[in-house]
Amino acid sequence: MNPKKRITILIKYTAAALIFFAVICGCSQPDSEKAFLIPAEITIDDNNENEALIDQVAPTASPTAIPKPLVIPTPTQIPTPTISIGYMGFSGERPTGLVVSQCSPLTIYDKDVEGVQEHIDRYDEMCLAAESEGLVFEVRSAFRNYYDQLDYYTSDRFGPSVALHPDESMHVAGMAIDLTANSKRWTHEIVGCYDEEENNFTYLQEPIAHLTYAAKVRNGEVSALCEQSVTVVPIKRSMLFGLTPGCTVLKEPEWWGDPEVIECSSGTLKPNGMVREDWHFENADLISAFVTE
Repeated sequence: MNPKKRITILIKYTAAALIFFAVICGCSQPDSEKAFLIPAEITIDDNNENEALIDQVAPTASPTAIPKPLVIPTPTQIPTPTISIGYMGFSGERPTGLVVSQCSPLTIYDKDVEGVQEHIDRYDEMCLAAESEGLVFEVRSAFRNYYDQLDYYTSDRFGPSVALHPDESMHVAGMAIDLTANSKRWTHEIVGCYDEEENNFTYLQEPIAHLTYAAKVRNGEVSALCEQSVTVVPIKRSMLFGLTPGCTVLKEPEWWGDPEVIECSSGTLKPNGMVREDWHFENADLISAFVTE
């Protein structure tokens, strides 16, 4: 055997011995070491690998938040106070049916103080307000039947300059009342101002006696009075109760701010030739006005 062949055989036996030795050693190792020496097989799925990469690279999209509509609370409306006033003649249909006043049941002549419900309601409210201030109303006349009014109209004592024809009279309609002079100062007192254009009513700082008010207008002392404009009406106390005094022709009134109209003296005449009646109060059309400071 030549040397070369010998070397080849030696290498083979040596390799076989090494392999055998490795196998023997591996079998003699603990299970934990065997497990450590055996490489784990890793199976790579190209599709799963790509999906994993995508999951790591691409962030998960969060759902888009839908903004809630902004709710602005509606501010609480503070109602503007209103007041009912009346200074124009009554223009509606005349009601029927008579009732007796609870505040002033009898006239100074011991006759029933009668009128339609709407009129008596207004009168009683005014009467009770006066009583709360220590003033007791005295009534001369209220409802009159057709023939009583005709006697007034045709008599020498009164006649057409004082009394209306029964067809026109608010006494016959049960919507008028005549008071004695003891309540004149209270009922005619100027308590505030009504602006017809703005529909606003403003109280005066202090009520002013109607004769004092008229004198101030004549003297030009108007700083504490209502604005001297034909669209601004000085309001008398009775007007706050829907009862307007007979100081002018109520269906076509003069300017209530005229000193002569404010004074309401029976010594002066209305445009229709009748005397001004400071004792006479009748239902007016009501106006709902805003009250301002």
